[in-house]
Amino acid sequence: MKRSALFTLTYRVQAQSEHEAEQIAHHIRTEQTVEMPLESVPKSAKKSIAELISVQPTENNSVWTVKISFPKSIIHDDVTQLINVLFGNISLLPGIKIVDGDDHLFSSFDQGPVFGVDGIRTLLNKKKGAISSTALKPIGLTENELAERAFLFSKAGIDIIKDDHGLTNQSEATFKNRVAACVDAVRKGEQHSGKKTLYFPNITTNPTQIEQKFREAIELGADGVLLSPQLTGLETISSLAKLKLAPIMAHPAFSGSYVIHESHGFTPEFYYGKLWRALGADCIIYPNAGGRFGYSLETCLALNQQMHTDFCHFKPSLPSPAGGINLDSIPDLLNRYGDDIVYLVGGSLYNHSDGIEEATTEFLKLLEGNDE
Repeated sequence: MKRSALFTLTYRVQAQSEHEAEQIAHHIRTEQTVEMPLESVPKSAKKSIAELISVQPTENNSVWTVKISFPKSIIHDDVTQLINVLFGNISLLPGIKIVDGDDHLFSSFDQGPVFGVDGIRTLLNKKKGAISSTALKPIGLTENELAERAFLFSKAGIDIIKDDHGLTNQSEATFKNRVAACVDAVRKGEQHSGKKTLYFPNITTNPTQIEQKFREAIELGADGVLLSPQLTGLETISSLAKLKLAPIMAHPAFSGSYVIHESHGFTPEFYYGKLWRALGADCIIYPNAGGRFGYSLETCLALNQQMHTDFCHFKPSLPSPAGGINLDSIPDLLNRYGDDIVYLVGGSLYNHSDGIEEATTEFLKLLEGNDE
């Protein structure tokens, strides 16, 4: 079979011996393809069986690196089937972690981010420099209260305002009223700041209503949207990106069980940095090191690098570390992460003793300090 008709996945598996690791590898290659005893596979279907390429030890005696080559024909151009092949039945087995997939896995995708780094910078009219962002919250405020906060952020000159991922269609702030009020508030704030501020309302809802929400948000004047793809189904990113309406910011809610276990699931670099980028996420939020969640600095740096690395024909996505970033940590983060990052700060701005506007002004000065 031609190399272009194959793709290779790399796994880390837990096993006490090479023999056991090979048994697990053979289990993966059959479970994720023909899903039956090899001796029972009809001759005409044998071409669909994945091939074990290698089993190699790691520095940890109980962890092995396994490479398996799959025929691309079992996926064709179906994104949902791709996800099924990546982690379908084997998601029910312990001790299997997907580390990487070669470019052949995604090479037939005609997409990736539609806007990406350059597209979002163009919308902001900001060719260089770190990008500031915050979240409108909390749930329970009216659309007018949320809009007032949006106005203050925009007035101070913040780059991106996104909805909190929990804001949907609550009675206090229905989707349509909230988006309309916040768009109006952001535009008024821009008149004070003289800068462009992008507003990304949350459209996460029933998958059958997603496209309608996307179109409605843009018709109301929103500049992009926020989506939690693990709640709506991963293929939703791809479906919405194909509309080419506006940037999509992807939120990691409900994806934790896929990426936080040392020996199971996916590495965050592959899951967020490669898969979500290939599906079409223009900006990808992830839990920052030292915040409310447990990612290491090494993982965050690897995520940032993966979202910017040349990969198939895809545009780079903007990484957005979040989840408890304090203002006093910004200088250190800038030194470590650089400028092609969306720095998402929420609670630290709301908790500021001088209020939202002053907090945002301080935030922007800290980011601009990297340009001096």
